[in-house]
Formats: sequence, C-alpha cells, structure tokens
Amino acid sequence: MSKDVGEKQERYTIQAIDKALDLLELLAEHDSLNLLELTEMLDQPKSSTYRIILTLENRGFISRDDDNGKYCLGYKQLMLTRGLLERNKLRTAAMHEMKRLSELYGDTINLGVMLEGEVLYVEIIESTQPLRMTDTVGSKAPFHATAMGKAMSAFLPEDKVKAFITLHGLPAITPNTITSVDQLFAQLKVVHEQGFSMDDQEIVEGARCVAAPIFNMYGNIEGAVSISGAMHRFAPDLLPDMAESIKFAANQISRKLGYQFT
Repeated sequence: MSKDVGEKQERYTIQAIDKALDLLELLAEHDSLNLLELTEMLDQPKSSTYRIILTLENRGFISRDDDNGKYCLGYKQLMLTRGLLERNKLRTAAMHEMKRLSELYGDTINLGVMLEGEVLYVEIIESTQPLRMTDTVGSKAPFHATAMGKAMSAFLPEDKVKAFITLHGLPAITPNTITSVDQLFAQLKVVHEQGFSMDDQEIVEGARCVAAPIFNMYGNIEGAVSISGAMHRFAPDLLPDMAESIKFAANQISRKLGYQFT
C-alpha cells in the first residue's frame, strides 16, 4: 500500500465505526467481557465505550448477561454469517467435492481462506471417526502451522508471505512447528512444485492434515481444501492417494470458480 493511499484511507475513516468494529472483534475473540475490560482493551474513555455498547446492543449485535453484567456477541451476527455463507461462491463450489472426500475417507474436511495472514475456516464437514479433528466455522489458525495455510502461501508473492511473518511471527505451536523463515520458504517451494501441502503434527500433536490450493478465474489464490485427522489414519503408504484426492478436489473446485488449467 502506498503512503498516499494509506493517508487517504486514514483520513476518511470514521473513528466511531472503527471503534465499534474493534469492540466486535474483541468479543469474537473472548467469550464475554465487561465494560471495564472493554474500555481498557479499546484504550478509550468509559463513556465512549458505553455509548458504542448501547448502540450495538440496541441493534442486536451484542447482548448483556444480566447475571454478571458481561457482554458477548448477539444473535444478529448469525444472520450476517448465514447470509455470507449462503452467498459465498467458494463454499457453494466446494460443497460437492467436500462431501465426496468425506464419504471417501471419513475424516474431517476443511475449507479455508487467508484472512490477514491467518487461515479462516469457512466450512467444515466433521469426521465420522471417534478420534477426530474438530475446528469450527469462523475459527482461525496460524498459516505457517497448517496445511491449508501453507497450500495458499506457496502460491502467494514472497513479499506477502514475509508480511504475514512480520505481523504474526512463526510461533511454535508444537515441537514440530516450523519456526525458521528459511525452512518455511524451502517447504513452500516444495508445496508449489507438488501442488499439495502437509501439516505433520505441527498444530496438534498426533494429527496430520493434507491440503491443496484453490484458484479463482484470474489465477489467484481463492482458498484451500484439506483433509485432517489422527495420524494413524494418515500412514505414509496412504498419503500419496490422499494427496492426489485432495488435489483433484481442489482442481474441480477451481474449475467451478472459472480457473482454466493449462
């Protein structure tokens, strides 16, 4: 982003709306917060925070627990989310392939996009196995520790990936997480060449995940699809077939989005 564009965006930003969105994002990250906690986290006067709270509460975007006085997200969020999911072209294009993968393997099938350097889960079909991976739609995960994050990053410009690293770092989630910039880029190069990525106990010990990138009609990364589960179900001799299945699914979804393979 150029300096002029950044200054223009800042000049035309409505601070009250900006603070209201900050408050909603805080409540999305916490189960509930009281007025004092929100005031401290937003770093603004208590009276200003209270006015924002009242406005959002009146519109149904947040609600207050009468027992402890804490605030949480309101049901209006569900209406917005439902509308987004119903109109989401990526989700619509992916559902058939996700269901097919679920029936084929019985493990958890995930659909994700990259949002500000993190993987955002936009659809999940849960495993039928007793021991399974369970994320939730709307949850986020570090890009460097997930198969979907690496599948998408491998096809993004290097400077964009470096910006993600500057923003979030490369924290160790498990002993297997990649925490070296050089090692990460070396692995992304391999992912780019083979067309799929793996998470080998990098975000959850005892779990593995295989993912492939999804492209839109312009050839840009739109998202990724993955299959995840307990590592004993991802034995080395099974991984090649899983990788081909996930690549095929991602390619089919990409075609539905208008991507033309050469």
